[in-house]
Amino acid sequence: MKIKISKAQIEDFDLIKKYIAKFELDNRDLRMEQFTVAKQNDSLLGFARIRSHNGCDEFCSLGVIEQKRHNGIAKLLTLNGIKISTQALYLVTIIPEFFETLGYKEVNSYPTELQDKLDYCNSELSVPEKYVVMKYQKE
Repeated sequence: MKIKISKAQIEDFDLIKKYIAKFELDNRDLRMEQFTVAKQNDSLLGFARIRSHNGCDEFCSLGVIEQKRHNGIAKLLTLNGIKISTQALYLVTIIPEFFETLGYKEVNSYPTELQDKLDYCNSELSVPEKYVVMKYQKE
């Protein structure tokens, strides 16, 4: 499966927003330029977002179309996020074991913006799993 990772284009953005709503991901302050997409033959497979904050970047809104899951797409998008990030890179997740394999470590000390994200997730995106904050640790 030949997968291309690129910046989201205007024609991708409406579809990304629909999937963000469907997957119940962070939909605050969405801007097209924050997103990268994974595509095969111009068909959207998945997407991810980097939100830049003062002093850190946040990897978020990672989504893969249900029928395309378990094909390494989330890994490709996550590795691309690591590559294009320009500041310390954090995320909030309920699947830390996935991100640990890609160089993220759970942290207890993090910027205010990540505390805001954690609070948002716990109040608005309630799930049975526990949310944790992780930071990418360069090897």
